[in-house]
Amino acid sequence: MTFLAPWALWVAGGVAAAAVALHFLASANPRTMMLPTTRFIPERAASATARAIRFSDLPLLLLRVAIVMLAGLAFARPVLSGARRPVGRVVMVDRSRMVDQNEATDSAARYYARGDRLFAFDSGSLSAGLATAMRASSAMRGEADSVELVLISPFAAEEFDAATNAIRASWPGRMRLVHLSAPRAEYREQVYSEVRNATLDDPVRASLAFSTPLGTGELKTDSVRIDRGNLASVDTSWAQYGLTLVRWPAVLDSSGFPSRAHIDTAGAVMAGEGSRNVVVVSPFVRAVSPPPGRVVARWADGAPAATERKMMNGCVRDVAIPLSRAGDLALRESTRRLVAALTGPCGQNRDVILASDSALAALRGTGPLVATRALAARSAPPGTLAAVLLAAALVLLLLEPLLRRAKATA
Repeated sequence: MTFLAPWALWVAGGVAAAAVALHFLASANPRTMMLPTTRFIPERAASATARAIRFSDLPLLLLRVAIVMLAGLAFARPVLSGARRPVGRVVMVDRSRMVDQNEATDSAARYYARGDRLFAFDSGSLSAGLATAMRASSAMRGEADSVELVLISPFAAEEFDAATNAIRASWPGRMRLVHLSAPRAEYREQVYSEVRNATLDDPVRASLAFSTPLGTGELKTDSVRIDRGNLASVDTSWAQYGLTLVRWPAVLDSSGFPSRAHIDTAGAVMAGEGSRNVVVVSPFVRAVSPPPGRVVARWADGAPAATERKMMNGCVRDVAIPLSRAGDLALRESTRRLVAALTGPCGQNRDVILASDSALAALRGTGPLVATRALAARSAPPGTLAAVLLAAALVLLLLEPLLRRAKATA
């Protein structure tokens, strides 16, 4: 058993000792009697009584000490654990589109063991992976003596942002970096897009008109079909040919996408990676969310705005971003880049610039692994054992006045 807050035991012991001392000091008053007349006083030598130090109300004392110690044990947050391991690992796997998923799975299996923590981050940002790993490490305090963070990624330069160094500096030990092979750029044919169920003034059609040719009538390797109708009217058979289907309903309120618990407004949306990253700033009303899948676009608060998933031989991308027909939003340069990023073929490869040796050295760090006792100040969910002990203390606390009343009437 391990106590996450052992100081509570010392506090409980001090309170229990004080309760014992008070019972030593307690004295019982003798019963009052009528003073008899002197003629009835027996003629014998006068004697005096001596006070003896002893416990008073022993059952009540034991009950109070039990209440204090049970409460102290509960606030000490005991954790039942088996045999502790020397080192526990938190394994973080990069699941961005630049990663070969088979290679990432094999690398994770090589370092993951029973009892370790395994997480994946798909935002293309090492900062998100580091923050998640550090939060997960606190759960291993009762299982291992030290914690090692293992990051599995190609470590592209674009995955480092302004927050990476600050988040890394909060971890006092070294990390293990496992490198994945960077994807190689390969030749791809011109992308031809086809928009269906769209009106002449459709904003997506208008944005695409400035970048890609429409309606060629031929199926190319990278042909993309964008359907602006509701989900019920979308023909998903397009994906069986290994092509990309983009489901982007023009009317999201009745599109069939999952409704959000609360309709609100987001101030910006982001899509793309690296040099192709694009941000569109505008008040977007969010009424629905895209179905689960790999996130390819996010709102300013990090919530998914567009996802994609493999279907048959191709890919289906779901976009839950409303574009207004009014105003010039559809004709902005940032909007055209956003539409181009969300209507491109799935799995586009491109050249990847790897992080410098100095950046990797700073991320790896030096020194020993982090001891779990150094994570004691981090937050952790309360255990069931602590709740049981606290409930037992409350039950005994309810019995304490009943015992005092019974003692007084005796």
